[in-house]
Amino acid sequence: MHPSLSPSLCHLLISLHMKRNTLLICFMLLSLASMGQNKQFRFGFSAGGSIQHYNGNLGNSFFKFGTCAFSGVTTNLGIYLSKALDLNIGNSIGHYGYIPTEEDLLRTVPTSERCPGDACKEFAGMGNLRSQIVSTALGLRFKFANGFMLKEEARFAPFLTAGMGLNLLSDVMRRDCVNPGLHFSLNGGGGLQFNITRRWNVAYVMDIACFATKKVYATNSNSSGTKTESTDPEIIKLQKRKDLCLRSAITVGFNF
Repeated sequence: MHPSLSPSLCHLLISLHMKRNTLLICFMLLSLASMGQNKQFRFGFSAGGSIQHYNGNLGNSFFKFGTCAFSGVTTNLGIYLSKALDLNIGNSIGHYGYIPTEEDLLRTVPTSERCPGDACKEFAGMGNLRSQIVSTALGLRFKFANGFMLKEEARFAPFLTAGMGLNLLSDVMRRDCVNPGLHFSLNGGGGLQFNITRRWNVAYVMDIACFATKKVYATNSNSSGTKTESTDPEIIKLQKRKDLCLRSAITVGFNF
């Protein structure tokens, strides 16, 4: 011990030095775990909260968080197929719909395209939409962190997704504004995953579902089973327009 240092001061310096070394070792172990290979964990489960937006006959609410965003819960099971591909099984439940603007409510459409519900009959346009949606989707995830484009152990791991889904819609408002039942969709999207360790990660995921077989919004033509033919180009365009659901989610994942 240095003659100029008291025993208590010397003890304090030794204690601080040991704590610093302990923190340094913990940091090194965490870094090694974060950057290690992840091949031995062939399954991954994630869950989180989502926000859902509508785009279709009624209008476009994509990224309009102030008035047309509806919340939900999403889960996903990923199964490792190769360095570049995972099989994904996704599930979600939440509300889905559209709140029209004043301009939307004044937009004149044929009677056949209007909502059959009493709450919407006062409007010249198509009214509003509020439904509950329960979705199950099967798809593939292409991983850019595949050893060729990015390192497999990359901390930031972007990806793309593609697949198909079944969506069960129900009329929670009981206003006859929803075409209830199962709706088939084609899904596509992408996201960015941040790998905290080999087991734990957080991710931002964006997915768009295109309802391919029938309209989400209930109209008089749905109720009567007939479709009014029109020569108006705008009406024809309206009838052909597909409904879309944009889902943005932040999830926490665990690999096992």
